[in-house]
Amino acid sequence: MKKIVWIAIGGGVLTSLLLLTRRVSAATVSSAPPPPKPAYGETKRVVLFVPNEWRRLTNTEAAALPELITEANAIRSYPGFTSLPYGTIFPFVASDGKTYATWVEQHYHAPGGSIKPWGYHHGVTLLALKSVA
Repeated sequence: MKKIVWIAIGGGVLTSLLLLTRRVSAATVSSAPPPPKPAYGETKRVVLFVPNEWRRLTNTEAAALPELITEANAIRSYPGFTSLPYGTIFPFVASDGKTYATWVEQHYHAPGGSIKPWGYHHGVTLLALKSVA
């Protein structure tokens, strides 16, 4: 009787292992390749040079006149902003009487960082007209 019990247990274990092996091998063979890593933003980098008569504003200069930030945000929220070609420039005169511009160019934020959108994307840069000396 003891032999029969051990044979039954051994047969059950072998059957279980055989079925488990089939499931694992079937899952391995039929599984799809891992999904590609997500690409954030645009896939190609576009390099532009600031036009000769303009210069980029520093953060301090932009913060000194809040209307400059307001102007940049207005361009960013414009419907179709991401369809505007890089290099598009919108000059305007601020309350201090100086000429500034919003310039559409490609920006980049590292994926996983605190600033979004991640990756390459349309952005607005504030420019000031260079003073003639």
